[in-house]
Amino acid sequence: MKRQDVDEHLETLWHLLENDESDIDSFKRHTKSPFDDGILETLSDDGFVVIDGSKISLTDKGFAQAEQIIRRHRLAERLLTDVLGMQLDDIEVGACEFEHVLAPELVESICTLLGHPRECPHGGKIPEGDCCKQVRKTISSAVVPLSEVDVGVEFKVAYINTRSNSRMHKLSHFGVVPGTIIALHQRYPSFVITCGNHQIAIEEDIAKEVYVWQTESPKVAPNPPGQERKRWRLGKRN
Repeated sequence: MKRQDVDEHLETLWHLLENDESDIDSFKRHTKSPFDDGILETLSDDGFVVIDGSKISLTDKGFAQAEQIIRRHRLAERLLTDVLGMQLDDIEVGACEFEHVLAPELVESICTLLGHPRECPHGGKIPEGDCCKQVRKTISSAVVPLSEVDVGVEFKVAYINTRSNSRMHKLSHFGVVPGTIIALHQRYPSFVITCGNHQIAIEEDIAKEVYVWQTESPKVAPNPPGQERKRWRLGKRN
């Protein structure tokens, strides 16, 4: 059996197990290609699954490989929607291609670029990678929400943790992405940040979703030249 075919079958099993369906009949119904009784036998012989009567379960080997397939696919979906602005109905084919060709180091880079998202655009959980675990170790001391930083200081964006695809896309459009330098200039009546030549007013709930790196010697931000900046507003409807 080809590697890509194995990946497709393991992906199908992962989705079934997420929905508490672990029987052979469900696997047959959801298999994309014409079902062959030899598929399960091959997966079992190769150490990916265990078959117990009508039930199927993933072995440790099968779970580990399926987890990486799902991680690549769902990160690809986030990349296509959040960065490239594609609609949900248009991303499946591209995400399927990505899941089979992305190298591990590229997957980690994409995850970091996207801010280590926890869910795909459809709400499915994205399995953690080593980069996510490393961020979690340092987050309590090194990374804080924008809503908690001092006014008049520059910070580097660490990641954006939002479940709103439109909000993520609009922040990206204004340049508010991981690695960008931004500054908080006011808190009331709304948070106002500067990013490049943009001055953006955002609601507090958005400020809580933008995480920035703390530094031991924060740099004071220059006063924004109001006439030279474009003003935008991101509110609760965004």
